Amino acid sequence: MKTLRLILGDQLNHKHSWYSNDDEDTWYFIAEMRQETDYVKHHIQKVVAFFEAMAEFAQWLEDRGKNVIYYTLDTPENTQKLGSNIARLVSEHQFERFQYQLPDEYRLDQQLKLLADDLSIPSEPFDSEHFLTDRQSLSTFFDGKKSLLMENFYRHMRKHHQILLNKDGSPVGGQWNYDQNNRNKWKGEPKIPPQRGFRKQVVETLKRIERAGVNTFGAISPEQFNWPTTRTDALAMLRHFCEVLLPHFGTKPYISSGSYIHKMSNYCDALCVRVVVA
Repeated sequence: MKTLRLILGDQLNHKHSWYSNDDEDTWYFIAEMRQETDYVKHHIQKVVAFFEAMAEFAQWLEDRGKNVIYYTLDTPENTQKLGSNIARLVSEHQFERFQYQLPDEYRLDQQLKLLADDLSIPSEPFDSEHFLTDRQSLSTFFDGKKSLLMENFYRHMRKHHQILLNKDGSPVGGQWNYDQNNRNKWKGEPKIPPQRGFRKQVVETLKRIERAGVNTFGAISPEQFNWPTTRTDALAMLRHFCEVLLPHFGTKPYISSGSYIHKMSNYCDALCVRVVVA
């Protein structure tokens, strides 16, 4: 059955089960769209990072023999809207089935539900496989409980997945959390280590965004773009975090110090956003 599979910009997961479960009749669709750049004003570095990562991921799929349809902002066929792009592809390529991964954003989740209902072919949602839980896990756990304390759910998840537990089920280190360790004033020690940088060249992507007239804010150095956009980049940043930052994570008073938070948030942002992407 000829199938169209949609991949959103934050669903660039090399490990997703889709890529070991397809055939020559499966096509993947990834698109840069004004719908996504314009629904709210974004920082220019965010837009560039997404587009760079999306293009890299499309190339990764093609290198593995997958059928890929990639729309840049200036692709003539690009209507700039998700619904009309999908409808047009279904009609022109005579797809018989549409599949998508459940979005992490409510806005897109609602749009895709309506889109699936409007199509003349069967549609099927799949888990994004981003999380250790599915959409029902939290409500199932708290069903019938009077206390809705997230700490209880965290402990449940650690027990369920056997994360940092001793053989008797007790937490490694003797405590379930160490929040109290993070409340001291930062006095400049330990020193904040240098950021793990990349210095990428993203001139063409930036020009494409500017030609389209996308309204953004913030500054960018297109010859020295400093965010990870591939899996290799993301793993390098993760390795840096684990080797250089994580050893002090439980004792650094990051909660109390604004300057510490500002400097360290770069690592957290990049890891959270890009490990899955690349």
